[in-house]
Amino acid sequence: MIDRAPIPTWQDGNVALLGDAAHAMYPAGSNGATQATVDGRVLAAKILEHGVNAEALAAYDQELCGRVSELVLRNRRAGPFGLLNIVDERCGGMFDSIDGVIPQAEHAAFMAGYKAAAGFAVETLNAVPPIIEKGLRVSASG
Repeated sequence: MIDRAPIPTWQDGNVALLGDAAHAMYPAGSNGATQATVDGRVLAAKILEHGVNAEALAAYDQELCGRVSELVLRNRRAGPFGLLNIVDERCGGMFDSIDGVIPQAEHAAFMAGYKAAAGFAVETLNAVPPIIEKGLRVSASG
């Protein structure tokens, strides 16, 4: 498992990256699958808004590239792998019970903070309106 440093843009003319091609990150907390789904939905919404063209790709890139790049970096230090760093700092990875190293309440608070910062908190996700209005379609002519 690897991640890659964020890149400044996902678009090059009439080509755009999405999913792991745009933002490879450790697959912790379903980041890869979740973010690829969000990428596809946002890209589809931009195509519906602008048509099938470079303008739609630029709008998609503008909306997500910077924000997801921040998420990739946050995932390195404050995501689920951040818990491993805490455990290593406290006991060098040697323990009989993880609860003796990082109590469940601290673990839950750490992960709640990560989910809130990443936008994955259940309350946040449930409050977001649909990305694509029901019934919208792209016509063959654009």
